[in-house]
Amino acid sequence: MAIQKVFDYKEVTLEYRSNGPATFTLNTDMPGGSMASRVVATLPSSGGIGANRTQTIALDGVQGTMYQVLITPGAATQFIPLAGKLMLRPIGVYLDGSLTPAEQWITQPIAPGV
Repeated sequence: MAIQKVFDYKEVTLEYRSNGPATFTLNTDMPGGSMASRVVATLPSSGGIGANRTQTIALDGVQGTMYQVLITPGAATQFIPLAGKLMLRPIGVYLDGSLTPAEQWITQPIAPGV
């Protein structure tokens, strides 16, 4: 992809039910251009399968053009995801620079006045 929009990830909020701990992993493609683990956190038990729990995890300083969420329940843990929300904001559009011939970013004509 020649032009990439980069995002700054702020936080992820998960609502779930579980009878034991689970591990949350967020993978992104920056820095380095390949998917790698950037944040690992423990999701505590919700107190049983009948009880809901909401957990917010800070993602300070995590950026990327793509992301992947992985939740791994512990041994003998039942984990039921109910909802999830990832807060992010675009921070820029960048040229890749790897395409040949050289890439260009040209604005649309702008009429003076008005």
